[in-house]
Amino acid sequence: MGSVAEWFRKLTFLLKRNQFDRELEEEMRLHLELKMRKNLDSGMSAEEAHYAAQRQLGNFTRMEEESRQSWGFPFLESLLQDIRYGLRGLRKAPGFAVVATLTLALGIGAATCIFSIVNAVLLRPLPYQDASRMVYLWTVTPLFSEFKMGQSIPNLNDIKARSHSFDQITAFNTDTRNLTGEGDPKRVSVAAVSANFISFFAVHPILGRDLQPEDAQRKSGNVVVISYSLWQERFGAKDDVVGRAITLDGQAYTVAGVLPRGFEFPDKTLAWIPLVPTAEQTNDRSRWWYLSLAKLRPGVSLEQAQSEMDSIAAGLSREYPKDAEGIHFPVMTLQQSVIGVESKSPLLVLLAAVGFLLLIACANVSNLMLSRGMERQREIALRAALGASRRRILRQLLMESLLLALIGGLAGVGLAITGISVFRALAPPDFPRMEELRPELLIALFAFAISALAGILCGLAPALSTSRFDLNATMREKNSAVTDSRRAFSLRGTLVVAEIALALILLTGSALMVQGLSRLLKFETGLRIDNLVTTDLVLTKSRYSSEDSQRIFARQLLDSLHARPEFSGAALSNNSVLAGLTSLMSIDASVFGARAEKINLESRSVSAGFFEALGIRLIRGRFFDDHDAKGTPNVVIVNESLARRFFSDQDPIGRIFKLYADDKEQYQIVGVVAETRDIRLGGDRRLQIYFPILQQPGGVVYATVRSALDPAAVASLLKTCVWAVDREQPLGRVRSVADVVHASVAEPRFRSRLVMVFALSGLILSLIGIYGVISYGVTRRTHEMGIRMALGAQPGNVRGLILRDAVRLALIGAGIGAAGSLMLLRLLANQLYGIKANDPATLIGAALLMLIVAVAASYIPARRATKIDPVIALRCE
Repeated sequence: MGSVAEWFRKLTFLLKRNQFDRELEEEMRLHLELKMRKNLDSGMSAEEAHYAAQRQLGNFTRMEEESRQSWGFPFLESLLQDIRYGLRGLRKAPGFAVVATLTLALGIGAATCIFSIVNAVLLRPLPYQDASRMVYLWTVTPLFSEFKMGQSIPNLNDIKARSHSFDQITAFNTDTRNLTGEGDPKRVSVAAVSANFISFFAVHPILGRDLQPEDAQRKSGNVVVISYSLWQERFGAKDDVVGRAITLDGQAYTVAGVLPRGFEFPDKTLAWIPLVPTAEQTNDRSRWWYLSLAKLRPGVSLEQAQSEMDSIAAGLSREYPKDAEGIHFPVMTLQQSVIGVESKSPLLVLLAAVGFLLLIACANVSNLMLSRGMERQREIALRAALGASRRRILRQLLMESLLLALIGGLAGVGLAITGISVFRALAPPDFPRMEELRPELLIALFAFAISALAGILCGLAPALSTSRFDLNATMREKNSAVTDSRRAFSLRGTLVVAEIALALILLTGSALMVQGLSRLLKFETGLRIDNLVTTDLVLTKSRYSSEDSQRIFARQLLDSLHARPEFSGAALSNNSVLAGLTSLMSIDASVFGARAEKINLESRSVSAGFFEALGIRLIRGRFFDDHDAKGTPNVVIVNESLARRFFSDQDPIGRIFKLYADDKEQYQIVGVVAETRDIRLGGDRRLQIYFPILQQPGGVVYATVRSALDPAAVASLLKTCVWAVDREQPLGRVRSVADVVHASVAEPRFRSRLVMVFALSGLILSLIGIYGVISYGVTRRTHEMGIRMALGAQPGNVRGLILRDAVRLALIGAGIGAAGSLMLLRLLANQLYGIKANDPATLIGAALLMLIVAVAASYIPARRATKIDPVIALRCE
């Protein structure tokens, strides 16, 4: 109870301090009066009685302070006193406060912004119930070892029967379908899913119901569950949408329910239909078409689940050597799959880069505070002479740096919020989880945590240096402060060396990334992409169920495209160009007379004019023409790599082969074309085989035209051409192939620009730091310079003396930075294209740039030193 009463008394004192002070003063005056009366009664005069009473009572001020300490919270009061004193000090030095605050705001704001992005993308759990237990079950086979594929139905059934690590397993595949009926035709993303797919995510429809097991048997006909956004956009958010019919690829579906806002898994899906495998798909183990999700049982780790899947894969490999030999089932968390390694590593690179920038900012502010501390040595010495302990002085200086950092943190929060908005506006559209990136409370908390850390980093070394002095020497003015100033100059030089080293690492990394991006953009694909515009068309099964109908559509569309004079070239294919997609086929190499082994070929069905439109060079033979259609001999064109591998010592033209041993069809090679890398920039060379699209049609058609018109005008013409053939056929996205290429490198370009901005910011801060330390050194050595000039030193000699200091700091910093670059930039190896992380030219160039910056930053102080009047300099002390 005593402690509670004491705390209550202390709080009361804080709230009624003025009243307590008045009462204390009255009580002390009363004691003085009582002593005076007693002294008067003993025969003293009034004046003697007053002074005698004061001597008897002692130091009134000290007694009042001791009383206040027993009443209140001394530490808290002294802390508040330090804060008030620090704020007054910053107000008296506005230039220092503004520069230091802006420097810290830059570092803290950039760090907070990038951390917010890393938190939203990498650290924050996905917005699904039990998301941490959700995993993908992939398939990797020896035949396609570079790809992660889905599961086949037989393998998935075996996994369900043999595994004990999972609560639930669900499967799905994705597609795009044509939504027709009300309004213009529209392409929508559709997922065919298992009956438990929606409940797997613990999602409940806001209208109607979700999918049921009996829906796969079509007992109620075709049913579909639609997304909230499709309900809003297509159906005006009307409650009567449940039970209405919509048309997907020419088939009628009844809307069974509407899912809540925000759920569009996977990949912005707008509609979900029951997954209904065919009998062939149910029995074929090599159709790895179905993406599979599982939910780990509570307490089961990812490693345990992987061990069990390895055991199941080994068992299937033994039982089905023809279809499952060497198969592997990697288990990956849903979050890892959504983010992807391609996004994780670049974000960590950005986080490291912004960390370096923050350290450079802290070093710069430390230098500023050290300079200010040296200017305040007499003030600090005076405080020590009046009784302030070194600990109290150290706390006061640290409090000033913390105040500065917190003010910078407030500015940094505003900069971070602006940075997030800019990031969302400029980031590539396919950047993962971008919709979840927004300003939030965590930003402010992180900013203030970084501010506190920055305050300690910025203030500790200057505070220790400033509070460590010889009181007598400091009070004897500047003559005796040389030792302290030299020690401070040494610390300032160390900070500048650290700035240069960190800036060099940033500069080298950004230069390497920019060079890699430049080489990637100059990558030789073997294609002419200028003035090429492309779009994709998905032919509905209800209207184009047969190959004949697909051939007719392709021929009519080609005729429609060729009829437009605005198109100087037009072609069709069954796959995109430079969009990261391809079609692979596996054949036995023995069909080309080689030893029996399975090989993968990149296959593509193309129309006549495809090679001419894309500028693919003919090596020998001929291109396809309009006669290569159904009813004529099957022909193919191969690329130079395939011809060189299997026909190195003979002419492949005219060779006839079968794709498979039991294939009834034969194919004749009629042409050899140059190699192309048509999947993505920087892709590897592949063996390629081309089929005529009028002999091997498909349900997906990519139309590519060459035109000098802008893409918007071409889009209108393409729509006219397509609708002239089929008015209900929607177009996919129309864009130039150059835009496709730029979109494919949008993420590395954006990352390179960010790192370059950080590097330039670090370079500017380093320039400021070098200028500050050299300028400060010139100021402290004014007397020395005056003596040198008086003894006959030439201006060039004095200038060289100053520049040597800057070059020495730059060389030391560059050496440390180069060593750090060689160690740290190895992490960038997978982020670069055609550039080594230890590229000597880049490293030497960055180091030379730092030397140039150091000389440029120190030239003005050096030139100012040569203008010193010796008489004035010698008079200053």
